[in-house]
Amino acid sequence: MIAPGGRRRRKLLTLAGSALVVATVLSGCGEAVAPAPESGGSSSTTPANVYEEQRSAGVQAALDALGRGLLAGDRARVTDLLDASASPAFRSRIQTSIANLSGAGPGSGSSSPTSSPALDLTSTPRSDSPSADASSGTPSASVPPPARGEALQLKDLRYVLAPTEEAETLVPAELQARLDAQGSSDSWVAPVELHYALGGATKPGLDEPEVVVSSQFVMARYGDAWKIVGDASAIGAAAMPTQLWELPDVAADDVATAGGESVVASYPGTETVVDRVRRLLPGATAAVTDFWGSDWPRRAAVVATGRPSEFRDLAQSASTDIAGAAAATVFSRIDTGAHSAAGQRIILTPNAGDLAEPALGVVLRHELTHVAARVVTSPGAPLWITEGVPEYVGRKDTYVRLEDAAPDLAAAVRAGEGPTALPTDREFAVDSDQALVAYQAAWSVSAFVAARFGEEKLKELYVGVAGTDDVKRQDVAIRRVLGMSRAEFVASWRRWLNEQVD
Repeated sequence: MIAPGGRRRRKLLTLAGSALVVATVLSGCGEAVAPAPESGGSSSTTPANVYEEQRSAGVQAALDALGRGLLAGDRARVTDLLDASASPAFRSRIQTSIANLSGAGPGSGSSSPTSSPALDLTSTPRSDSPSADASSGTPSASVPPPARGEALQLKDLRYVLAPTEEAETLVPAELQARLDAQGSSDSWVAPVELHYALGGATKPGLDEPEVVVSSQFVMARYGDAWKIVGDASAIGAAAMPTQLWELPDVAADDVATAGGESVVASYPGTETVVDRVRRLLPGATAAVTDFWGSDWPRRAAVVATGRPSEFRDLAQSASTDIAGAAAATVFSRIDTGAHSAAGQRIILTPNAGDLAEPALGVVLRHELTHVAARVVTSPGAPLWITEGVPEYVGRKDTYVRLEDAAPDLAAAVRAGEGPTALPTDREFAVDSDQALVAYQAAWSVSAFVAARFGEEKLKELYVGVAGTDDVKRQDVAIRRVLGMSRAEFVASWRRWLNEQVD
């Protein structure tokens, strides 16, 4: 970390829960949680009469054919299932999926006309750009970058009708008129669930729990067969969240980590950062296990994006300014009973390519800590603990003095303007002038606990405080773990801060 008065440090954006916040970690990294819509419902509806029974059976047959066709990369089979009124955007999404899942390998995915153009987010050269400085260890124009991997393989993919008690949604009049003109005898806005599991460069690859994503499909009947008109966007609702294989030219590589195969998925322009992640991921996983223990999968899916549009699509953050972001984590659902989380992804922004390898290591350790802690973390837990502990694990052994890791905080303490309380969630907001100090203060709280009480107590504090959004229960956890009240805890931390900057 550059000390105060040195070169301008880069900021990063993160999403924690649903709040947008700012932090600095060495050259910059970030963490985000953006839960995807999901459902844990059964795989079929309960028909009320013969008509509904026949309709459900016909639509499920079309959905079965869609799943089998996509999983096999069978263009002819899937194309035949699409209705003549399917929109160009929906067709493009389906055709890109077929290309990616056909087994032809990276480079086979067709360019999507609905993808946004790449944005220039930084004035510094991308580390995976041929024009990047040779001294950084990145490829020059004469040295081709390493390959990103092989074609992505899914362990499973299927669509099923979902149970619902809601009133049926009507097909919009204009669309219905087109279907009628085409000879359709019936239409249905059907509740649908996508069930899938990665996969990687091989099967089972990541071998993850099944992910379930809820949406709707507009279906049209012709004789005894049903065709797919589109997803919920055809009726003006939100489309099903974008999946890895729905963006052009996805590649996958399997990396052996302590819990089995991890997967690095990627898109064009990310060759160098993918190569770095391959090298760093086993050690980053081991570092998180050293702190958290082995009670987590000890494997992960890391996704390297080459364009801002790819990151926004996968992180479901269309309105987010990612100019300083390095990464985000997303998940589909948490099963507290089974102590598992489905659909966890560490998504790197294009800016991750700007990071030196040590800084990228900090990012991975930070994000993997969130993966490890996900199932014990309450959505309403305070950010001073849910961000502070990942910051501590990410930065461990990367600094000598407090001001190396937290220069803004050190300067504030020296000026007599150090924190008087634990940082509030509001202070982490991206538009807050206090955001940098808030993140550094959160890191320092965890560093203080580890230094005075040990890392086992720090983990115990995380589980106790981050496991609830009830402040009274958080206070009970502080006293139980550290033997002091919140006020005494803050006072001890403040004294420690002053000792570190003297």
